[in-house]
Amino acid sequence: MRTERLSAAEATWQELFNQSPAATPFTSHEWFTSLAKNILKIDPQVLLFQSNKAIVGIIPCIVTDNTLHLLGDERVTDFNDMICVPGYEEKIVHFLADYVVENDLRIDLYPLEKSSPLVTGLSKHMPELTVRKKDSCPLLNLSTTWEEYLAGLDGKARHELRRKMKKVNGVLLKGVQPVDIERFFELMERSCKEKANFLNEETKGFFKDLVDAFYKRGWLRMRVAVIEERVLGMLLAFGFRGRVYLFNMGFDPGLRDLSPGIVTVGLDIKKAIEEKYQHYDFLRGDEDYKYRLGAAERYTVRVAR
Repeated sequence: MRTERLSAAEATWQELFNQSPAATPFTSHEWFTSLAKNILKIDPQVLLFQSNKAIVGIIPCIVTDNTLHLLGDERVTDFNDMICVPGYEEKIVHFLADYVVENDLRIDLYPLEKSSPLVTGLSKHMPELTVRKKDSCPLLNLSTTWEEYLAGLDGKARHELRRKMKKVNGVLLKGVQPVDIERFFELMERSCKEKANFLNEETKGFFKDLVDAFYKRGWLRMRVAVIEERVLGMLLAFGFRGRVYLFNMGFDPGLRDLSPGIVTVGLDIKKAIEEKYQHYDFLRGDEDYKYRLGAAERYTVRVAR
């Protein structure tokens, strides 16, 4: 095991990322580079794990105040995890556990999925760990057709969605380019005070770099819903390995009576089904609309020692 600067680890990171079965956009080098540059404002050391001189795993973590943390920021980090060559998960976690014990470190790792090796593996080696629920992250398993999806909703939710979609008959969902990010910021700021407060120089810089990087990777899914040349809403999502990740959205409050948020997301779910995605991930937040659109409860956890 050794450490290396995030910037210096790019080539190795990309190679491991492509092999890692648990990779997501949130464990990509592009994600952490955008985060480090705009929000963390450091080039952090990350942990690299070796086997026979080959790098087999990376954990994006740092030690501060004698505590092992995953790199992240509460404002934008919905998921975190390690990446590795398949089959090395247990060995890497064992190395990490030994490192923590030998250096008498505390642990505070989040947000992780319950199935992460950092949860299941560390708990085996360190029974004193606590694992606590962190955030709701509702997940929708997609049907193969739009009609099947609608049939799977409960009666009230199905009627409500159909009514709202019918009310804006003629609305179109279009893909947009990174250059349209300023329009997205404008809609976010107008949507609600919380989103307006969230957007500042740091978070806008993060979004801009991320959108550019993910566009180049073919993961960007930024869509705008338009009716009679008026923008109803915009969403920023990522498409990766059969899953759509809905990261953020904004809408025109002047069209609130048309349910712009629900309509925009509903149209994107329909498009995701047509594009053969298997899952629609609503990410962090327990907003009621996610469950009304068919998502099931799921939550991240926090591992501490």
